[in-house]
Amino acid sequence: MTGFLGAVLVIASSAGIGFSYSFRLGQRLEQLRQLQRMTLLLKGEISYGCAALPEALSSIGRKLPEPFARFLGRVASRLREYPDKSFQQVFQEEVKKNFRQSALSAKDKEALMQMGAFLGYLDKDMQLRTMDLYLQELDRDILAASESIPGKQKLCKSLGIFGGLFLVLLLI
Repeated sequence: MTGFLGAVLVIASSAGIGFSYSFRLGQRLEQLRQLQRMTLLLKGEISYGCAALPEALSSIGRKLPEPFARFLGRVASRLREYPDKSFQQVFQEEVKKNFRQSALSAKDKEALMQMGAFLGYLDKDMQLRTMDLYLQELDRDILAASESIPGKQKLCKSLGIFGGLFLVLLLI
């Protein structure tokens, strides 16, 4: 009886790991789409809005889910608190803090930090071009992820279940 219960627990835990990883892949795609939305909103604020950057970031943050709302709110508040710090420095520090536990890959975070490096000090046209370039990169990433993620999710789930079965067979 104890052996059977142990086998069920091993299979359930390995299946849980597979399903967890599969869920994380789906979260990455959703977070990439939210990054795209955030950038489009920011581009609109810079193009048509006359608000200062901290106010624009606060306004956009209220329209987005977590962790993006917290991220933009923190950047805006730190820009107000420490006006001597550069936008690039504040932006990159907050990307590292707020997206540490997110489903975004290291490449995604690095691209976001690169986009933030060119905001805040360039003229309006250069900032808009920088965001256009970042949006093109995001479009490619979203397309690639949406094509590959369903297959990867299925693979993760299957590997989790069959890995647990294989481990049980090894232990028996």
